[in-house]
Amino acid sequence: MNQCGLCDRDLEHGSLCPGDVLALAGRLDRLPKLFVELGLYLAPAARPLGERVTTAPAEPPLPLNEAVLDLRHGGIALVLESWRSDVQAARGWGQPAIEGSIDRRVMVACRWLGMSLEWIASSYPGAGDLAREVRELEGAALSIVGAKPDRGRPLGQCVAAVDEDDTPCGATIRYRDGDTRLVCPWCGLVYESKDFLMLARLQPEGVA
Repeated sequence: MNQCGLCDRDLEHGSLCPGDVLALAGRLDRLPKLFVELGLYLAPAARPLGERVTTAPAEPPLPLNEAVLDLRHGGIALVLESWRSDVQAARGWGQPAIEGSIDRRVMVACRWLGMSLEWIASSYPGAGDLAREVRELEGAALSIVGAKPDRGRPLGQCVAAVDEDDTPCGATIRYRDGDTRLVCPWCGLVYESKDFLMLARLQPEGVA
């Protein structure tokens, strides 16, 4: 019996469980976009519009954001390329050619690792460490650019009657993984987990 290299879940075979493979695929897809966004946080903020200008000696410019600098100029690209290099070596292949801008290098490494995930999950001994380090890279980037709020996915429209004619509320009910209780944002009706299937069945044709 094998164990997932990231979450230690028992596996019949391979080194990474399906859930962690899916999560890794998502991170490899998002990292190039995050990498580009990090560039917006590299330079110090510009002088606010309307700020008074004096004749006093100019202050030295603020230093670049070192955390962004580390991630943008070496950190992310070098980590991803080192994993790609190791995976290729493990498969008995030659070393990858490193060329192009730093943005392109990140995109190419992420794309290559993403296309190799099936082999990585099933046969690569370092799969867990790779997944862990990619997760850490994404976390470091998100700590700077800010994580986008998870609004959840639409589960359907609220079916609560809101008038004497039994007109349904119709507000969108959203579900996030792990939710056991949903509240309509418009009428306030509470749907417990046992009601989720009922809600899906009562949807108008073409909804959800």
